[in-house]
Amino acid sequence: MGDYEDVLASLETLNHSVLQAMGYTKKVYEGGSNVDQFVTRFLLKETANQIQSLLSSVESAVEAIEEQTSQIRQNPSKPSQGVADPWYSNPAPRYTPNHKLSSAEPGKSFPSGSLDTKEEGLEAQISRLAELIERLENKTLWFDLHQRLSDGNSTACTYLLLVRQEMVVSREHLGEFLSSLRQYLRSTAEDSHCFHITAVRLSDGFTFVVYEFWETDEEWKR
Repeated sequence: MGDYEDVLASLETLNHSVLQAMGYTKKVYEGGSNVDQFVTRFLLKETANQIQSLLSSVESAVEAIEEQTSQIRQNPSKPSQGVADPWYSNPAPRYTPNHKLSSAEPGKSFPSGSLDTKEEGLEAQISRLAELIERLENKTLWFDLHQRLSDGNSTACTYLLLVRQEMVVSREHLGEFLSSLRQYLRSTAEDSHCFHITAVRLSDGFTFVVYEFWETDEEWKR
């Protein structure tokens, strides 16, 4: 199976992680605070965008192979010149993060649905993520990250600043970086002005993305 053995194993892990995330998202939208919902909504959007970006790269490869196979079948006597299209060498397209998020509409519960999706393929699960996001967008007003997130139970308003940092670490410095990252996450999480902080390790093992939600730009720069 070559490299596809690792790919299929990773898809099983991704399938399990997606189901867990869906359950967590539902729980947050049923009883979480406005800030928790805001952060979860961003992470959901981020997840959908990254998976869609990866999927589009795979679909391009499939389409190229099918087109190439079709041409060979139609002209079996002709030599297959130029069939080695460079589609396989193109990296997965980098997505553009959508930083426009919505404030939850009072009285609206998170769309429920069966989490029994063992027979669903990866594409079907991505479609479910996209559908949930679309429902949220259709039911709510858009807010930019630098616009106010209103608290429905009071007149106070909170400003949220999103900080997204992407870092690529060399193999020889990976251990030292992980130790420093853990310490940074712990110390930052204890700061009362930081609403939320999380780090994501991408599939290559050496790329890390850190997301921080701060009260103000001044507090983040301290």
